[in-house]
Amino acid sequence: MGEFHNIIQHPCKTQCGWSHPEGREYNEYYTFRDTCPILYHTLYPYFLGLFYNADMQNIWVTCPAEKGIDLLVRRETNNEQFYGVPPDWWVIYAEVVEVHGECPYFHHIGQKILFPTCYKSKYICPAGLNNIFPFLNIESPKCINLKRLHCPDWKEDVFYSING
Repeated sequence: MGEFHNIIQHPCKTQCGWSHPEGREYNEYYTFRDTCPILYHTLYPYFLGLFYNADMQNIWVTCPAEKGIDLLVRRETNNEQFYGVPPDWWVIYAEVVEVHGECPYFHHIGQKILFPTCYKSKYICPAGLNNIFPFLNIESPKCINLKRLHCPDWKEDVFYSING
């Protein structure tokens, strides 16, 4: 993967539970939590919809890789699925249900990628991360083929290419 630079949140005056008044520096682990950054960026709009109570469940999502991974995005009560999350707290996550090729981030069937709503003190604000994502120095993983990028709906085989 390409070189990743740390993200610095500057000191600020805010009531936002994600922001830190004294500022904070985030390294790659505390930014994407061992998730492919391209995949996380794909999942964010679905996580956000469920966070704001969108009427959807078991959303079929795939990463943009031609032979990528398929996931179901869900919101449900934790029921002790995730360590450190109160059992009655609802969680938003994506579960890997199919792997079609070799994933350089080693995502695997059954893996659950958590939207970190209960870890605000530890992780970067997902909305802020999504907003600055185009400016991060993230190299496309080797699984990405710019001539055959998959639509996020895995039930349909719609592909795009980027010329130039």
